[in-house]
Amino acid sequence: MLQTISINLSHSEFTNLINTAVITAIDNRLKPSEQDELLTIEQAKQYLKCSAVFLWKCRKEGKIKAVNAGKKVLYPKSNLNEYLQLKTKRS
Repeated sequence: MLQTISINLSHSEFTNLINTAVITAIDNRLKPSEQDELLTIEQAKQYLKCSAVFLWKCRKEGKIKAVNAGKKVLYPKSNLNEYLQLKTKRS
């Protein structure tokens, strides 16, 4: 059953509500967890001991997750650790 809820907000209240929701969503996406360190491409390459091309392919294939922060690509360290664990289990 579909219910309709009506809320009366002024234009500025509605704008503030949307802005707060967007900022919260961005913060949550940029910070996968409070303790998770975000690594740059160079740091991730050193951590995994691989090339930039290999890292890019793994990201495109969905093997390693990354976060886009503007023009930067950041790799949560926990995702790199998950990849290493899966790779070790397969061997």
